[in-house]
Amino acid sequence: MTNEAESSGDEGLPAFRPARKPRPIFAGTAAHRFPELRAPRAHLDRLRVHHIDLVRRVLEVDGGKIYLPDLLVMSMMQRSYGLVEAVVDCVDGYNLAAAAPLLRMQLDTLVRACYVAHVPVADDVVTAMLKGTEFRRMKDADGKPLTDARLIELAAPHHPWLPPVYKETSGWVHLSLNHLRAAWQITGDQISSGVPLWPDVIPGKLWLELLEAMTTATEQLFGYVEMWESRKGLPLGQARGWPDAEPEPSAR
Repeated sequence: MTNEAESSGDEGLPAFRPARKPRPIFAGTAAHRFPELRAPRAHLDRLRVHHIDLVRRVLEVDGGKIYLPDLLVMSMMQRSYGLVEAVVDCVDGYNLAAAAPLLRMQLDTLVRACYVAHVPVADDVVTAMLKGTEFRRMKDADGKPLTDARLIELAAPHHPWLPPVYKETSGWVHLSLNHLRAAWQITGDQISSGVPLWPDVIPGKLWLELLEAMTTATEQLFGYVEMWESRKGLPLGQARGWPDAEPEPSAR
């Protein structure tokens, strides 16, 4: 394993944005305006840092050997880190038009991690991806294409909270009624709008729900990564023990 693959996450990044440094809450941001957001935002930011610790742990298992599922795990964790970091930035900047689709993308990662964790041979999925096969072109054990709808259906028993959140956030991916509601405010006989979105348009409760959903999706994604960590390099059906899915070192 090269030093680059075991990177702590700080190398090559601008000095003003080191990966392990907590993102401060500046005056005027959403978490400053709504005090109830401060703790959940801080926790999500700690999850951002925990990506680095968890990836290092997984890469070090079994003497640092790399298996096919490691390729998928690394891509998921790299994507997740970027999404979590971006959601924190979007919440700070009242950017709901970007934050909601970012949450939707994290759910997209979670349902795929859920599927791969429950198939008999995860290597087959990774091999198909390496050949350029999209998930929607693959089929499950029942012969059904792995469309987004099918992946959500398969994930629902393990993540019952997910389907309604997925549906709601999908409305922010394509221009829809959600955007119309956010763009125009009606008070009595007055109608108003503005660009960018005015901070007082979106209530703190909505930002809190978004942070909580992003946190839940990220922690449950970590659970699947830790599941792989416990099984990596062992014969099928064996495990080193079920680790706690709660992030530990930098998240608490």
